[in-house]
Amino acid sequence: MKNFKFYEWLGGLIDADGEFYISKSGYGSIEITMHIKEIQTLYFIKSECQGKVTLRKGVNVARWRLHKQEPLIETLTKLLGNIRIAKRQIQYQKICKIYDIDYKIPHLLTYDNAWFSGFFTGKGCISINKTNFMAVISVSQKEKDILENIQYIFKGNISFDISLKIWIWQCNNFDCEYLLTYFEKNNILNPYKQAKIRGFKRFLFYKAQKYHLDPLKRKRLLHFIKKFNSIYSL
Repeated sequence: MKNFKFYEWLGGLIDADGEFYISKSGYGSIEITMHIKEIQTLYFIKSECQGKVTLRKGVNVARWRLHKQEPLIETLTKLLGNIRIAKRQIQYQKICKIYDIDYKIPHLLTYDNAWFSGFFTGKGCISINKTNFMAVISVSQKEKDILENIQYIFKGNISFDISLKIWIWQCNNFDCEYLLTYFEKNNILNPYKQAKIRGFKRFLFYKAQKYHLDPLKRKRLLHFIKKFNSIYSL
């Protein structure tokens, strides 16, 4: 992944699972928290940006944190134009002000931008229904605007979950192929979700071959779905 692509991706992941912090003493830091199964992603970020990866006691999560001034300023500068969620933009503008970094408004999200790859790394979900054999790729978010931008690029549908009070964008079955091509060009840099995507592609192949309509192959497909949902759940 080219350097500028990495920071597009990183901006998406920070929007999904990260925070910009300012201590009471006025020092800034960036943190990203993920499930322990995804810790390799955090170590990859550390190799690119420095910082430290630690395990959180009592819970199955790990955290990457960057607070040393020189690499922090470099990372903040390279993230310019790549923070898109309103809540995170407020945090980002405040921390940029501390280090005299001129904030840059993001351009409209495009298919060639790796931001969604990073955002999906944090917020993306892949599921397969064993009853109707419906495969779904989805992203949930409180802000509808960013999901509308995602929908414009990748199609799909947006709905509101009343119980969770969040918006959900999703695409179904073969409508996802355009998105899968995008992930081939913009690596999600997450071995756990890369495995899910490989399994998802395999399911689409089985469905295209009409395994779900053949009694014998249907049994094999149901076994695959059960394994997919159990192995790849956090």
